[in-house]
Amino acid sequence: MPYKVDTVAFSGLLKWEEVENLIDYVKNSDSSWNYAYTQLGDERGELDSDKAAEFIEKRMEEIRKLDEICGWFYVHMKENPSIVKVYHPSLSCGFCSMANPLPWIIISTEKLEDIADLESYKPIEKTKKKGIFKIFG
Repeated sequence: MPYKVDTVAFSGLLKWEEVENLIDYVKNSDSSWNYAYTQLGDERGELDSDKAAEFIEKRMEEIRKLDEICGWFYVHMKENPSIVKVYHPSLSCGFCSMANPLPWIIISTEKLEDIADLESYKPIEKTKKKGIFKIFG
């Protein structure tokens, strides 16, 4: 069954300690996990539970080096999470932005093709302005 991947459905913002618990959960899940970078070339892959836990841990360490406060990890359900959205502080428009930030990575036990609206999380490519609007742009 496809999940709706949007901010409303993802009410499970995790604290750093909860991300560490998520890593343990993923490691012990005995599940195959899929991931997709949604903003950087759309790299995708599949990992076993051990590799998926390492993958999440490395992303957490990377984010914490950049900004101890501003890393976001969301799960669709805190109990038995099977979809995780990871937000990178440099790619998320900041807390004060009125824009909806895009996740950096989506990690899921579901096949990514089965997650509704995954394509909606790709960055919007702005069209080049033409004529007079280019001058005042």
